[in-house]
This record gives sequence, structure tokens and C-alpha cells, in this order.
Amino acid sequence: MTFLEEVAAALEAAGRAVDVDPDTATIDVADDAVGRVLAVVRPVARAVTLYAVHPRTVPADGLGPVGELTLRATADLLDAALELDLATGAVAARFPVVLGGLEADTEVLGDLLGTALEIVVSTLQRYTEAIDDVGAGRVDARTAAVAVRTAPVEELTFEL
Repeated sequence: MTFLEEVAAALEAAGRAVDVDPDTATIDVADDAVGRVLAVVRPVARAVTLYAVHPRTVPADGLGPVGELTLRATADLLDAALELDLATGAVAARFPVVLGGLEADTEVLGDLLGTALEIVVSTLQRYTEAIDDVGAGRVDARTAAVAVRTAPVEELTFEL
């Protein structure tokens, strides 16, 4: 079984529907929360990079401010990173899983990839509104980044 097939089987074992493209070594992973998650499989490194892709591209005049937002966001994130493709205006949350020489059975790999998927999806969900607002010029990048970073604290305070 190839590493691409191992990854696809592990994602399916984790309860995900997958569409494998062996020519590009990618796997589209169905996700109801954000729409598209892409797994890029690197067989030689035995690594998988997961991308939760924002559903809308950033308009040309919003690239600078959204670029600033992704930089500020990634500086505050402990696990995933936000990235902006300047050529296409696509924004994604990214999280790599590198196995190298580590062998993992389907269930363990599925658990590991499932956790990584949860991280990229929740990261994109937290930043979706900020990406749209900054891209449209409704708010500046610093204000949006601070609002996303402090939102969990404000929610806890409200609950108390």
C-alpha cells in the first residue's frame, strides 16, 4: 500500500469522506464546517499537510491588509498557521503532520490526522469573519486579529 493510500484509509477510518487524486498526491476531504479541506501528501518525507481553504478569495485591493492579518494571526497561533496565496487571493489554515520513519497503523494515523483536521478547521472558522471583514476594508488587520485572539476570553467572561 502506498503512503497516499495509507493516508486515505486513515482519513476514512477517522470518519471522513475522501476523494483521492493520485496524480497530484492530494486528497480532498469533505468537511461540513468549512467546505474544503485539502490534504497534500508527500510520500518521500511521509508527511501530510492539511489545508482548510477559506471559501472566498480576497479581492486584489484587500491582499495587503489580509496579508497583515495572516501574519498577525500566525504569530498568535500555537499550532496551525494562516497563509495567503498572493497570486490567487486564496486563504487557508495549514497544519503539517510529518511522520518520517515513524510507522503508525491506520487507527493511530487516523486519530492523528483527525486531530490535525480539527485544528485547521477550527482555526479557519475562528478567522473566517475577520478575513472577510479585513478583505472588504470594514476593519483593519490589527483590530481584527486582536478581536479573534480575545474572543475566547470574552466568551468565558460573559458565561461567568
